[in-house]
Amino acid sequence: MDIDIEEWASGARPAIRDMIDSLGGDVEAFDADPLSAVAVLDDLINRMPWRQFEENNWVWIHSELSAFIAEVLIHHYGGVWKAVPDASAPQGWAPVIQVCGKDGLARQVAPMVLVYQELHPFPQRIPRLVERAAALAGHGP
Repeated sequence: MDIDIEEWASGARPAIRDMIDSLGGDVEAFDADPLSAVAVLDDLINRMPWRQFEENNWVWIHSELSAFIAEVLIHHYGGVWKAVPDASAPQGWAPVIQVCGKDGLARQVAPMVLVYQELHPFPQRIPRLVERAAALAGHGP
């Protein structure tokens, strides 16, 4: 499996930064600590017209929130993007963030899977999404 995951993931950070900026969030604060965007993203989730969403809307919000979770895991827990084999994925691999938990064990968190689970059947709040990501990374309570 010869994948340049960093090249693949290179658009994630700029995309979530642009979204935070368009929502009136503080991009410099986000750069210093991605968790500073929780309130602005949670407000967006609360205001979204979920019942009116079309497929492209779901893809967009799913991608943005996945990028956000990836940034939290990278910034707070030293996570790094990895490509892992996944026979169920069309490309044969899945992007994950590899993180070392508090116990020293390596874990892999799939932001796209996590966000999907938190958006369906109905969207959850952003603090819950962050809490689940931290728990999966071995940094939960």
